[in-house]
Amino acid sequence: MFDTTPVGELSDGQLRERVVGYAGQMAALTARFLGLLVEFDNRHAWSGEGVMSCAHWLSWRTGLSLRTAQDHLRIAHALTELPLIAQSFADGRVTYSKVRALTRVATPEREQELLNVALSATAAQVDALVRSMRHIDRGVEEQESGVIASSGRWRWNDDGSLSVNMRLNPLDGARFLAGAVRAEYERTRTEDDLDVPRNALEPDETATDDAEDLGPAEVKRRQRDLWRHVPADIAPAVIAMADTLHGAVDIPETAPGAEILVHTHTHGQDIADDDGDHADDHLDDGPALFDVEVDEARCGAAVREVHTTRRGAVLKWGHKRRTPTAALIRIVTQRDRCCRHPACGRTRHLHVHHVRSWADGGATDPDNLILLCGTHHRALHRGEFTITAKGGQQFTFHRQSGSVIERAPTIVAPAGWTPDSRISVGATMPVGGGRLDLGYTTEVLYAIWALKARERTEPIAA
Repeated sequence: MFDTTPVGELSDGQLRERVVGYAGQMAALTARFLGLLVEFDNRHAWSGEGVMSCAHWLSWRTGLSLRTAQDHLRIAHALTELPLIAQSFADGRVTYSKVRALTRVATPEREQELLNVALSATAAQVDALVRSMRHIDRGVEEQESGVIASSGRWRWNDDGSLSVNMRLNPLDGARFLAGAVRAEYERTRTEDDLDVPRNALEPDETATDDAEDLGPAEVKRRQRDLWRHVPADIAPAVIAMADTLHGAVDIPETAPGAEILVHTHTHGQDIADDDGDHADDHLDDGPALFDVEVDEARCGAAVREVHTTRRGAVLKWGHKRRTPTAALIRIVTQRDRCCRHPACGRTRHLHVHHVRSWADGGATDPDNLILLCGTHHRALHRGEFTITAKGGQQFTFHRQSGSVIERAPTIVAPAGWTPDSRISVGATMPVGGGRLDLGYTTEVLYAIWALKARERTEPIAA
């Protein structure tokens, strides 16, 4: 099955045998990979070079997306508590798709029954079962706690459209719909609509002295009903809500935002208090700072140095550090789009970093400015890696040894790999199978788990 026969020369039966057989080998090898991965993460063998987590290292060094890497780590750690599923995975009897689904709901108490179902079900059936269980578990948890947590998800579709899925508790749902109604009113208001008064639902009795003589239609016209029905299509109202906030709420151009006061020494001269002790660099009315923290503050924010004695006498009120203009920030942000560290890619809460510090003569221009997230900005000032400006807005990242940190390390298949002869050709094929009665299956499973829970808590009668 693992010979080098050209694909075109294989019969249909041979192709079928190899496709199924290779699937079992892939499952077993993936199980081994996840076993290595969890130990790699537990040892923190990924740390260094500004790498923020094992998932970031895995994404950077193996070419996986960050979401996939995070999923691998979740599954790898979950399997350490699920030995039966882990063994079946290593034997090639359950595929990665089944294991990924099972580890979302499996516990040591549920493991055996879920594995039994997975061995005789397709991956699609296992996914359906897990979705149903998560819905049941969430309902039980919410019933016990008395709290329904609001949640929302969004994603870009292949055609460029945006999909949003929300589940709101009753109060949040009512607030959302009330906002949609108000937004729809504002969006569809015409020049004939009057501004809604506080007594919008009451007749305008000041309009005429003989209000009692008005007909029903005229009274209704003057009742300016703000609370129109929620539209069936709320997309335009939601967009109007977003536009309102976009125009009404201003956000800071840079992440730090506020001025930071740092009490520090004068360069080239120690400042001593009346007892002869040296004053420590520290935040205004705050804790002492290490030298790397002072450097980080000088680089990443609007900082003013205040030179004082420990007893509080102000010796010098320094000038505010120079920060990039709004125009420069837009240029650098448009160019970099994310944190430039090769193992990162974050797009939120970014800092504009001077590669050569401004205090050392570094220019505040695109050739010397680069975007870093807060984590990598701090790691840089702590000496975990360095950045070199090459000119022409080009930069390279270097390890402590001086070697270049690759942006996309080369990946090659290992030489000398041989298949695991213990894995049968049809290991991944469901045993039995057939149509899955989801309601009956979940009812039986939860009844078994309830019985097992009672047996653990109630003494067995003699």
